[in-house]
Amino acid sequence: MMKTNEKFSDEDLIAQLRLGDENAFTEIYHRYWEILLNTAYQRLRSREDAEEVVQEIFVNLYFRRNEIDPKSTLEAYLKTALKFKVIDTYRLQQLHYKHIDNLIAEINLLPVLPDHQLETKEFKTLILSACSKLPEKCREVFMMFRFEELSHQEIARRAEISVSTVKKHLHKAMLFLREEFKGSRTYLMIACLLFLSK
Repeated sequence: MMKTNEKFSDEDLIAQLRLGDENAFTEIYHRYWEILLNTAYQRLRSREDAEEVVQEIFVNLYFRRNEIDPKSTLEAYLKTALKFKVIDTYRLQQLHYKHIDNLIAEINLLPVLPDHQLETKEFKTLILSACSKLPEKCREVFMMFRFEELSHQEIARRAEISVSTVKKHLHKAMLFLREEFKGSRTYLMIACLLFLSK
């Protein structure tokens, strides 16, 4: 077991990490957190997203510690992992935006209904019933966003999660509700309730 106040090379840290030494993991974390965070922020331009991505890098590092085999330096290894994680984040965001664009395009084709207010109330009841099937945290985030009309930042503070995690929960809720009401026009109203009135 290594002492945290000693200076070890990256190779030593990797060797100790493979043995399950948590002090080695802590040292790697402190040594590279800021470097990776700055790199992630330059690419994502969001502190919350950058923090979440870097956190995932370190979680993966710990759980895959027996597979670590850097071809050059540990820093290069971590930055390569970061690059792929950023690409995954971009891909998820683009998928999210594409779904929203498609839903809004479909909504814009709908005629205005005379009993819109009553129908909206009925849709709200259906949505609340469907929401009971969502995982607890996802349901909590969705309810705060839609029915308390809190911003992503306000939800993140109250739920003690990152803004990007809030967005992921909302994305998950939207996809679930769309699937839940597949085959009806209800999911179009859901999209309207989720996005157009914000």
